[in-house]
Amino acid sequence: MKGKLGIVLLVAAVALSGVAWYVADRREQATEADFAAKPLFPGLPKRVNEVTAIEVESLKGKFRIELAGENWVMPAKDGYRVKADILRKNVLGIAGLETIEPRTDKPELYDRIQVSDPAAYKPADEAAKGDPGPIKVKLLDAKGVALADLVVGKVRTREIGSKPAELHVRLVNEAKAWLARGRVELPADPVAWLDKEMVKIERARVASATITHSDGEVLELVRTNGENGTAKDDFKPAQALPEGKKLSSQYDANSAPGALAFISFDDVARAAAHDFSKANRTEIVTLDGIRATVRSLPAADKKAWITLQLAYDPALVKEDKDNAALLKPEAAQKQVEEANSRMNGWAYLVSEYAARDLLRRLPELLEDEKPKEDKKD
Repeated sequence: MKGKLGIVLLVAAVALSGVAWYVADRREQATEADFAAKPLFPGLPKRVNEVTAIEVESLKGKFRIELAGENWVMPAKDGYRVKADILRKNVLGIAGLETIEPRTDKPELYDRIQVSDPAAYKPADEAAKGDPGPIKVKLLDAKGVALADLVVGKVRTREIGSKPAELHVRLVNEAKAWLARGRVELPADPVAWLDKEMVKIERARVASATITHSDGEVLELVRTNGENGTAKDDFKPAQALPEGKKLSSQYDANSAPGALAFISFDDVARAAAHDFSKANRTEIVTLDGIRATVRSLPAADKKAWITLQLAYDPALVKEDKDNAALLKPEAAQKQVEEANSRMNGWAYLVSEYAARDLLRRLPELLEDEKPKEDKKD
């Protein structure tokens, strides 16, 4: 099999074929009605390297994951890369499923253990309405032949440490449902399968953050360097504050410089799908020579579509031997190259909180100063 799974899957497959996922204690064995555990897909552990596509269907809809060259991608998200760890765990997990108890073969009872076809599923009670419901998953080879086709249903016990989960499953072409054990954790939301890594720039590394709004308003925030009782990596507006005004919150003043410390996204699309010609612009400059440029377009629910581009400039480097967060020149250049290789050409839908931090305005950071009280004799 080509791609990132490679030798890792092959080694794991050999382990799956010779070693049980889990050894039950005597008390648990006694409750399983003397049913011997059996592999759900006896030959699959040796064929996991043949998997080239995965199809998932849930209450949230259908999506497909495909092997494209060396990477796994999601066509429904314009071919954005999938997180290898999630894919690897579920392919191996499905291959290693073992049936430990027979369950119902009556379709009218499928909803109770969530092994119905997702299109026909109706929650059996109010409590089940918050569950992800049944998830149908199919593993395909290069010829489109299904190596596994099943519905993963209600979880009885979750995976804890070395102990696999116990969950209900049903082969799509069979009536019998089973209680099985294995390490399967299928996200119903397609975005949850995507590689969420973007870039990480801690506030301690930031020298300044400048927000230029499409209407021309500019907010520049610079380090306080510990003046007036602030922390060394606190920030303040570079421009003079209006008379009678003061910062309402140091936390809010620090939010834009720290906006890329934990940045993630709720959706992704090709950047060309949006018109960024009149976008707001946030420029974050670091002490170790990186300039990060974020273009932002307000979206529904106070979110924003953004693009992110990094550049390294040695002229921006400022020596600070006491700042352990700063990167060496080689590491800073490497971060720029890796981040750009992931993000160039893509637009990301970020949360309301990330959008707010990237689009701060000066009035939002200010409050009225309280008048000084006259001292009485």
